Amino acid sequence: MLDGMRGLAILLVVVFHTFYTNSASGKIARFVGDLIFSGWMGVPIFFVLSGFLIARPFLQSRSLDPQFWYTRGYALRRISKILPPFYLSIAIFSVFYWERFHDTIYLHAAWLWAVGFESYVIPLTNFNLSYWSLMVEAHFYALLPLLFFLTRGLNLKNTLLVVVSAMLIIPFFLRQISWPHGLAVLPDNQTGQEIHFFIDRFPLCLLDYFAFGVAFAGLYVAAKPRLSNCRKLAMFGYAGVALLAFTLCLFACVMKQEDILTHPRLWTRETFGYLPSISGFLMLFFLFDPQCIGARIFSMAWLRFIGIVSYEWFLFHGPMVDWFRHIFGHTNGSPWLFICKTVLPLALSFGFSVLIYYWFSLPILNKVRDRLKS
Repeated sequence: MLDGMRGLAILLVVVFHTFYTNSASGKIARFVGDLIFSGWMGVPIFFVLSGFLIARPFLQSRSLDPQFWYTRGYALRRISKILPPFYLSIAIFSVFYWERFHDTIYLHAAWLWAVGFESYVIPLTNFNLSYWSLMVEAHFYALLPLLFFLTRGLNLKNTLLVVVSAMLIIPFFLRQISWPHGLAVLPDNQTGQEIHFFIDRFPLCLLDYFAFGVAFAGLYVAAKPRLSNCRKLAMFGYAGVALLAFTLCLFACVMKQEDILTHPRLWTRETFGYLPSISGFLMLFFLFDPQCIGARIFSMAWLRFIGIVSYEWFLFHGPMVDWFRHIFGHTNGSPWLFICKTVLPLALSFGFSVLIYYWFSLPILNKVRDRLKS
């Protein structure tokens, strides 16, 4: 089921990066375009899932041993999962951009991403728009063991209270003090984007997305001994699906009305950060009843398969979509050109990502798993 949730999240993201409607069309077409733009909310769902999956072994071990703080092989697992495909994509796209532009600025950007600096400055290039979220994940990976180290001796309930509270309060406070109030909107409409860029990459500012996953992990670990008696809790999963649908539509309605992109406000930032995170938290309740309709939908083979290769697709789809947009330019209303500009690069990047996963990522993961078992 969790792979199916990943599949939903990546589909939202790639649709957001790829599809569009003509802004000069009628109201329905414009609303559909705004609804497509709300697909960025797949990223908070990814973060909630990471919070649950990464924190669950920590909380499970803490429930057995109050002094526990570190899972054996944790760092090796995270490194083997994240870094090899990441550095492979940097190498591939460095060659791709050099052949395309013959401009060393892309090689410079590749170096900055490789050493983790590019996420903290306004980027000089659109090397890969997906990379920024990996740095946010890295903040969470590094902080979680530290929080468990600082809470040694606490039982499961108190550990969960301290860890989740810290992960909710710290980023909220940082956003309040780091929000660049009073910036004038520039004629080229870049200021709004820079505000979002600054906040989303400021260390720990998005940590509360993961907090919802950590909170559910604690709830799930505590309920596991009596899991068969908790099946009714799966009803909250449907509330999560409904809330996500409502949030997507709400963002589509207020995006242009409130001019969120060029005039971002702190209240819109907070609202559309918390709502998809809460949606992801609620959808995790389907785990309490694997036989319910919601869990079976997320367990469909094709959706789970997309979720399994979602990380590779996340890394490789963006530049290919951008390249095809450059090749085909304006479609001038032609449905065939529109398909070539949108569906074709997604299909090709998905196929390439499947190959990368099975021939590169998975062998590395299997070797690491075998090493840890031995």
